[in-house]
Amino acid sequence: MLNFIREKIQGWIAWVIVGLLIIPFALWGINEYFGTGGGLVAATVNGTEIDQREFQQAFYEQRSRMQEMLGSQYDSRVFDPQLRQRVINELVERELLLQNAEAMGYRVSDENVAATIRSFEVFQENGVFSPELYRQQLRAQGQSPALFEQRIKRALLASQLPTAVAATAFVTDPELDALIRLQGQQREVAYLTLPIERYEDSADASDEAVASYYETHRERFMTPERVSVEYVELSADELGADIDPGDEKLREFYRSRSQQFSTPEERKVRHILFTIPEGASESEVEAVRAKAGEVLKRIRDGESFAELAREVSEDPGSADMGGDLGFISLGVMEPDFEQVAFALGEGEVSEPVLTSFGFHLIEVDEIRAGKVKPFESVRDVLLKEYQRDEAERKYFDLADKLTNMAYESPDSLSEVAEALGLPLKESALFSRDGGEGLFADPHVVNAAFSDDVLKQGFNSEPVEVGDKHVVVLRVKEHREAAPLPLEEVAETIRQQIIAEKARERAQQAAAKLVERLESGASREEIAREVGADWQTPAALARNAVTVDSALVQMVFRMPRPAEGGTRYGSTALTSGDFAVLALSRVTDGDPAGFDQAERENLRQQLANLRGTESSQALLESLKAKARIVIQIDES
Repeated sequence: MLNFIREKIQGWIAWVIVGLLIIPFALWGINEYFGTGGGLVAATVNGTEIDQREFQQAFYEQRSRMQEMLGSQYDSRVFDPQLRQRVINELVERELLLQNAEAMGYRVSDENVAATIRSFEVFQENGVFSPELYRQQLRAQGQSPALFEQRIKRALLASQLPTAVAATAFVTDPELDALIRLQGQQREVAYLTLPIERYEDSADASDEAVASYYETHRERFMTPERVSVEYVELSADELGADIDPGDEKLREFYRSRSQQFSTPEERKVRHILFTIPEGASESEVEAVRAKAGEVLKRIRDGESFAELAREVSEDPGSADMGGDLGFISLGVMEPDFEQVAFALGEGEVSEPVLTSFGFHLIEVDEIRAGKVKPFESVRDVLLKEYQRDEAERKYFDLADKLTNMAYESPDSLSEVAEALGLPLKESALFSRDGGEGLFADPHVVNAAFSDDVLKQGFNSEPVEVGDKHVVVLRVKEHREAAPLPLEEVAETIRQQIIAEKARERAQQAAAKLVERLESGASREEIAREVGADWQTPAALARNAVTVDSALVQMVFRMPRPAEGGTRYGSTALTSGDFAVLALSRVTDGDPAGFDQAERENLRQQLANLRGTESSQALLESLKAKARIVIQIDES
C-alpha cells in the first residue's frame, strides 16, 4: 500500500500527502506535539475535538502563503472567509480519515515513514536524499526530525483509506480504445463566411426607430445613481513616517528587544530512542527503561554512541545517521528532552529521559554559545520597528477615538477630523459599481450606499480598507439615477439597431443557405451567390487553433455524416460574422497508433481521474455518516 503511495505521489494523492505535509506545515501544527489542552474547540468529529489553536495556525500559515503569491491583490475580506472554510474542512476530513483508517486496522511502519521522507524532493540533492538538507529544512521550520516523522506517520495513515479506494479504479481495453477514438477524432470541413457588414443597413436606424428603441429600452440608457462623499482616512503606515525617538529611547528599545537580535545557544545532539508500545503497562514501560539502561552501560563501557544508535535506535529518521539530530535551540524539542540536553556538558551522555515518544539517551557533541548583535549594526532595523510599533499604538488609539467621535457626532465629520488632526477629504462622484482608488473597494461603496449613510445622513462606521487602514465617510452629494437625454445616446442606439438587425439577417441568410444545401444545391452555386469562397482547412482536431474557436466547437457538435454524405450547419463566429459549414468526413483516432507506453499513460490518467472521484465520494459518504460540529464562524 505505502509503495503505491510513493509511486503515485505526483498524482491525485498529492491532495492527501502534499496537502497535509507541504512546508510550511500548515495543517499539522507543532502545538499538537508540545501538548495542547484547555483550548477552545474549532470542530468536533465523532466526539474528537479539533482545537482552535490548530485551526488558527493552519489558517494563518495558508493565508501567509496566499499573501506571498498574490501580494497586494490579496484582499482579506474576500479571501479569508473562503480560506477559513477550506482549512476547517481539510482538518475535519483529515480527522475523519484517521478515525476510519485506525478503526479498519491500517498501520504505518517506521520503515515506510523513512522511505516516504527520502522520496521527497525537498530533502534531496541531485536526486539523492541528503540527511543534512533534511535537518536544515526542518530547523528552518522550527521542527525536529522526531516530530516531523510522527506527522508523516499520521499523514500516511490518513491517506491509506482513500488510496485503497482509488487503487480499485481500472480502465478496460474497450474503454481505453473508445477514449482514444474520441480524443483523437479529426473532422474534415469546408466553410464559407458571411461578413456581418454585408447585412448592415443604415435605413434600419431611422430617427423614428431610434426614438422607439429608446422608449422601449429606456432602462438601458440611464445615468447611474451616484454619490460623492467626504471622509476621514486613518492609516498606520502614514502615522509612522515622522516618528523620531532619538538615540536614548532607541537604545532602551534595543535593550527590551535584545533577544530578537541574539543568536540563541545551540547544541549539536545525538539521541537513541526506545519507543514504548501504545497502551503499555507499567511493567512494560519499566522494561523499556531497563533496555535503555543496558545500552547506557555499554556506552559508559566505551562503545560508540553513534554506532549503538545505528544498531538499536528506533527513530527511523536519525538511526542511520548515528542518532544525529543536528544543532537544536530551546523551543524546538519537547521540554523534558530540552531540559536534559541543555544541562549536559559537551561530550556527556544522559540517563534515560522519558518523553511522549519513549525513552531517550542523549549525547551532546558540541555547544555553540549565543551571541548578541551590537546596537549600531541593527539601528536601522530598530528604528523601523520602533516607528511601526508607535504607529500601531497611535493608530489603535486614534481608531478608537475616531469610532466614538463619529458615532457621537453622527451628522458631521469636520469636528472629528479637526479633533484628531486628520484632513477631511472629498471624493469624486461614484456609482454603486464603484469609482477609483478607495472607492473601488466594495466595502466602501456598500457603506456609502447604506441606508444609514445615504438615507439617514449619518456618518458610516469605520470601514477597513487594508491592514490598519480605515475610513469613515458621509455623503456630501447624492444624485438619483436618471434617463440620459435621447440626443446623448442616439448614435449608440443607432449603431445597436443596425448591429442587431444585421445579426438577424446574417443568421437567417445562413439558415436558408443550409436549407438549400440540404435540398441539393451545389456548393459552387451557393458560393457564387454570396460572393465568397469555400475554405477547406486541414482536418480539424478538437484543440485546433488555426480556425475560429466557435467554428471548431460547432464542427464537433454536428452529427457524424453518413458514408459519402455531408452534414450542413451554421454558426456565429467570435468576430460577429456567420459561417456556413459542410462536414464531409469524421476520422476516429486510431488505437493501433498508440504504442504500449502511450496506452498505459492514458489508461493511468483515466484511472487516476476515476480514483479521485471515488475517493471524493468516499469522503462525502464518511461526512454524511459522521457527527460533525463546526464551532467557528466560517464566514
